[in-house]
Amino acid sequence: MKPRRLNHAWRTFLALLAMGGFVFGANQQQKEGRVSVAVAVTDLEPIVKAVGGGQVETVNLFRGCILRKDLQVESTSKARLAQSEAIVWTGFMNESAAISDVFRTAGGTARKGGDPKWIDVSKGTVRTNQPTSTCFGSVDPAFASGDPFFWLNPENGGLIARNIAKGLGELRPSSRAMFMANADAFQKALAKDIQRWKMALKPLHGLKIFTSQCGWQNFSSMGGPQFLVCKGTPGELPSPQTLLLHIKQMKADFILVDPNTTVEYAEAFREHSNLKVIEVASSIETIRGATSYSALFENLIKTLQGQAKR
Repeated sequence: MKPRRLNHAWRTFLALLAMGGFVFGANQQQKEGRVSVAVAVTDLEPIVKAVGGGQVETVNLFRGCILRKDLQVESTSKARLAQSEAIVWTGFMNESAAISDVFRTAGGTARKGGDPKWIDVSKGTVRTNQPTSTCFGSVDPAFASGDPFFWLNPENGGLIARNIAKGLGELRPSSRAMFMANADAFQKALAKDIQRWKMALKPLHGLKIFTSQCGWQNFSSMGGPQFLVCKGTPGELPSPQTLLLHIKQMKADFILVDPNTTVEYAEAFREHSNLKVIEVASSIETIRGATSYSALFENLIKTLQGQAKR
């Protein structure tokens, strides 16, 4: 009987020890609290939430196109930015300048917990339109890495998720494994979507689409249509007349505009191109009810399929 009682006592001790360890881990997470994350691009927020789960709370810093020279953090987001532990950004200089300006104008007040961690999700991603410097000119530092809209290539999505998981894991070591597991799950689900999208795009192969949003060139890697843009000075759109001539020379099948496309250009395309002009959002910010990263591409493909049937 003694060995049996000893066995029972030992099992009870181990159970209590395990419960104590669990409680300690839970208390540690509770003590650390959720990570407050400032997100520079709306389309990255769903990925941050997928990776961070219940351990993150997010705030969007910018609305509209990040290329504009007067880019500023939204006034409603400045207070939460000041208290954020992490900043998820694309490595694009416009973003860092606008964000740093908020900290400068805050008067240099010491932040609780120190400076925020900057998580650059562009590390290792594939980009389009990478410039090369020649003896006749230099490359604009802001665009030295190529087109800044690299997340419009969904095949970069998995790496973006892993970059986020790594950064969050450095802030919350006790949740590191969970963040990486969530990133892996996100990547696997996205891979299934990508295979489905590639099949849906096959019938659209050969179409030439001129797009006012240069970032959609990143999506050309998926196969299907060829997205054409005017290769001018990055961030500066040529005149409507110049673009109309360029569109004609490229023999585009139709024109894609974004909700943020300047009215002057959209009207010129519709009135003088003799081509069908369609509007497609290049961000979930302007897609009604969209809350996922995949919704961005679902919306594009559905629109393109509808035009191809006409």
